[in-house]
Amino acid sequence: MSADADALRQAIVYKPSWSTFDLVFFDCDSTLSSIEGIDELARLKGKAGRVGLLTNKAMDGELDLADVYGKRLRAIKPTRAQLKAVEERYWETAVEDARAVIAALGALGKPVFIISGGLIDAVKGFGRRLGVDPARIRAVELEYNELSGRWWDYAEPGAQQAQTYLAYDEGPLTVSSGKSAIISELAGTRPGRRLMIGDGASDLATKGDVDLFIGYGGVVARAAVEAESDVFLRCPSLAPVLPLAVGRRGWESLRGGAHESVYRKGVTLSLAEEAVAFRRERQREHFIREFEDII
Repeated sequence: MSADADALRQAIVYKPSWSTFDLVFFDCDSTLSSIEGIDELARLKGKAGRVGLLTNKAMDGELDLADVYGKRLRAIKPTRAQLKAVEERYWETAVEDARAVIAALGALGKPVFIISGGLIDAVKGFGRRLGVDPARIRAVELEYNELSGRWWDYAEPGAQQAQTYLAYDEGPLTVSSGKSAIISELAGTRPGRRLMIGDGASDLATKGDVDLFIGYGGVVARAAVEAESDVFLRCPSLAPVLPLAVGRRGWESLRGGAHESVYRKGVTLSLAEEAVAFRRERQREHFIREFEDII
């Protein structure tokens, strides 16, 4: 066999069959963290039952987020200090392997974004701690009552932290179908294939605007999301996102380094049907063929 023919054969044999993705978008609540921030705020105010019910109905697709967003905030009236406490709770309850997956994606030069219907003060602080550029984080902006608390006492540490909620920005992230617009905004002119990971109906609504939608059921498994996801994670860990996002080429770049273990864990979980479900059998076959020699 000639050298040229042998090179062609090698190219055919080793051509990756699993697509890679260039822009990776995460939801925050019940995806990167195991809590819902708004429900945590409600717990701090002793109103967890009522607010939690509205949250679940919106995430399950029974109510549009727009119908519950203002109701929940009016019931809670959070302060800046309470949102800082939620940031801490996000961090304490970060989902298994979330930080490791984001670090590995960053090492491969893959832009990571967070798109959340949560509140910006808490989500942005949490995202920064996970290693996500704050410019790539979107959540709901709040307006505070600047005349609440000891607003006049600039010398008192934390005086502004006592300011209470006044209004919220009724933008795309306060309706169930709004995350697609944010994906378009954040992607801008960046070329490449898009991947979204989330647990709720508002995340699933982006499916037509990304190349792969991964439903996450490691905190709450929502039947409608599981039924419609291209890939659905039944396991608590986010490690499967890594091989699903970066393919075999990612393995070649990461093996032997600090991120090899989370990649290998992701492959092992992805090959276990009880941990990861592929909507189409052909997808699963491609994935197995690509990665079965790694574990």
